[in-house]
Amino acid sequence: MRHALVRLTGILIVVMLVLTGCNLITVDPIMQLDEDFAALKKQYSGVVATYDGGQITQEDVMGSFTSQYAYMSQLYSMYGMSMNSSMAIDIEQSVVENAVQNIAVAAEIEKRGLKLDDDKLAEIQAETDEHYQEAYDSLYASATGETDEVRAKRTEYNLAVNGYTKDAIYNMELASANDELIEQALRDEVTEVTDEALQAAYDEKISEDEDQYADSASSFESAMTSDDEIVAWMPEGYRTVKHILVKPEDDVLSAVTDARLAYSNAESKLEDLRSELDDLNDDDAETAAEGEEAEEDAEDEAEAEEAPRTAEEIQADITAAEAELEPLKADVEKAEADCLASVQDKLDEIYAKIEAGEDFAGLIEAYGEDPGMQNEPTKTRGYYVSANSANWDKNFTAGAMSLENVGDVTATPVISSSGVHIIRYESDVTPGAVALEDIRDALYDETLENLKTQHFEDALKSWVDALNPKYSIENFKLTTAE
Repeated sequence: MRHALVRLTGILIVVMLVLTGCNLITVDPIMQLDEDFAALKKQYSGVVATYDGGQITQEDVMGSFTSQYAYMSQLYSMYGMSMNSSMAIDIEQSVVENAVQNIAVAAEIEKRGLKLDDDKLAEIQAETDEHYQEAYDSLYASATGETDEVRAKRTEYNLAVNGYTKDAIYNMELASANDELIEQALRDEVTEVTDEALQAAYDEKISEDEDQYADSASSFESAMTSDDEIVAWMPEGYRTVKHILVKPEDDVLSAVTDARLAYSNAESKLEDLRSELDDLNDDDAETAAEGEEAEEDAEDEAEAEEAPRTAEEIQADITAAEAELEPLKADVEKAEADCLASVQDKLDEIYAKIEAGEDFAGLIEAYGEDPGMQNEPTKTRGYYVSANSANWDKNFTAGAMSLENVGDVTATPVISSSGVHIIRYESDVTPGAVALEDIRDALYDETLENLKTQHFEDALKSWVDALNPKYSIENFKLTTAE
């Protein structure tokens, strides 16, 4: 359970005010606003939930609704989207359920003899005053052309329309603080993980990881670069590598990337042409096999449609495309040679130290320009690479997989879109389940955290269920009467 309190200023105020429908043009503004306040009170009196011992009205939850609605509206607008009625109903349901949870939590806090200290209550009051004044000032500034008295009353009304009263703000802040208080008390009740629970978590983790990583190289490789992920199952075909990245000047590296792209595009074009020719030959063979009737149908279709390209025309294009490949390949080789030459002195220095037996990790520290090799967990683990890797530059992958034995280093530097790499084959990765002992500490901590969370969530559900809540979201009305 979490409470989000949004400061209703600027664009959020505009979002909120589309919910209002009050009549702002009146002969006697004060009298009209008094009537509007009375109508609003009546409208928001609708009961949206009942529970053993009490009920919740729309007025009780309107501030939470507006805060969440405003926040979501702004979030969606950032992506060119807008809220719809279904989303509004979802928020209504959420805030009403949260209100019931607040009742249950407050009752449990009282039952346990817990309470917020005076400093915390003073902080809540100060934040309430700050949030309310911020929203009030923003709305008051926009209410121009009227007396101060009318502007003040209309500002209070517009805030009330959105449920943004001082009492509502205070209750939202108080509920959030109560959540933290009771959740911490419940979490403190869970202090250890039994061997049985740890084994169960381990078995479940193996199953989950196999389902997730068996067919997703990208997910696995990302997990192995994260210090927060515990991986209990390894897919086939992986090894770990470390590398020293040397970065040439941007224009030098871009020349390699551009030349490679041009060559790749030309190869794709040639492959498409060859496929076109193969398809045409297959169609011709099929037509011949179907006999004279098929030939007549083909002639009729040819009269109605544009004549297809002939085999001779396609072959001419293939020949021209093949002729383009050699100079493009030469461009790639030249760009790569220029790239290596631009950093050759540094490469020679590094290779000389490797030959002299210097520690590769130390050379990474001294020369490497890849942050991944400077930061954990990849500083220790290295990168997990396979022939089917999805997260690495294909040239880096090819270089890593070309090494034959653990400890081998690429004799020729590898150029990728990131720069020039000297790659070392660190280890083979044993596929299948990771031994529990290898991940025990991390898995224990994660399992303990999960058990604490589950204990709190189970308790919260039991407190809410004990109230026997009944929801009437259909009584939630968003617009005021004209």
